[in-house]
Amino acid sequence: MGNIHPQISPRGMGQKDMVDALYMVVSSIAGICTKLDADAGVPLTTYLANCYTNIFTVKIEDQKGNITGNTGYQTNDLEASINPYGVSDKALIELMYQIHNALETLTEQLDADALTDSTYEALCYTAIILHQVTNSRGNTLGNGTAYYFRPGGVLNQKEFVDWLYSLFNCIETLTEQLDADGTVTDTNYEALWYTATCTLMIEDSKGNVLGVSR
Repeated sequence: MGNIHPQISPRGMGQKDMVDALYMVVSSIAGICTKLDADAGVPLTTYLANCYTNIFTVKIEDQKGNITGNTGYQTNDLEASINPYGVSDKALIELMYQIHNALETLTEQLDADALTDSTYEALCYTAIILHQVTNSRGNTLGNGTAYYFRPGGVLNQKEFVDWLYSLFNCIETLTEQLDADGTVTDTNYEALWYTATCTLMIEDSKGNVLGVSR
């Protein structure tokens, strides 16, 4: 029987669960992009290259030893690693920024592709990702004024949990929209890259819960 209570909430968040949640988001992005490149109904085949490989320089290792992130990328001085036993502020803020960059780039490319829908960025990124993240180079991504994450003090737990919740919400909304898009051939994006991968339950500060019990 799976858990019936969230593993992550504003009341409590262990480091291992936090790292697992980040791993789930990045691995889901990689999986969605790989699937889009192989989907017969999707014209462009550059999703993995543009929205994952060219963006992620932080390596993430979960509790089971699974690794995602662009582990072979060595030309960026912000190369860093996150695992259940070590999370530096530097690595975390870079990863947060890169996740925003990947989601924005992915939804923009979907809107520019010859698909039925052209509202991916509006519905799956702009309306959902309401925190802003500034990386160590001073670049900022995100929408709204919910909270500003900056180098030197990342982990306001309430805001960070709300941010993690928004990422799960983005992945779920995006995969649902892809499944319903009349041009996209496959209809199991949500099953493979949300339900099967986002296997933590996250409760935000408003009491909303997302994720799949494990």
